[in-house]
Amino acid sequence: MRDLSSEMQKPTLLVFHINDSTDDQVLFQTACKHARVPFLWHVADSAEKAISYLKSLVTLNQTHAVRWPDIVVLDIAMPGESGLTVLQYMRDTPELRLLPVVIFSGHPEPKLIDEAYRLGANSFLAKPVKFEQTVELVGSLYTAWSTAKRPTL
Repeated sequence: MRDLSSEMQKPTLLVFHINDSTDDQVLFQTACKHARVPFLWHVADSAEKAISYLKSLVTLNQTHAVRWPDIVVLDIAMPGESGLTVLQYMRDTPELRLLPVVIFSGHPEPKLIDEAYRLGANSFLAKPVKFEQTVELVGSLYTAWSTAKRPTL
């Protein structure tokens, strides 16, 4: 029998998932359900839509309190602009600079990893091949970021 009281005490994290693949989005969300991690989702399927959403948050925050993402999960390889463009925009924008960004990519080439860290990524994770590995990965991701102390935006 599972302990519902401990599950109810887990903080819910708002994840901004930027990935052009609907299959990857569904896979990631399903893995989170299997890992029993409480994530709320906002999804963008392109770098352009992600930047538009982030600009909207910054603008709205000038007059209203907004719910900032607790973590941004970012794919690099997308049609149009790269996910690295989103990362660069975030690190160049004072209101977004401190948001944690985890690169979740199927392209773990050393050059891309170096560039992601140079631009300010907090972590670079290669997409696992097996679903069970994805479940483990999202559980670890939740554990790390649900307990991390972050500055107030």
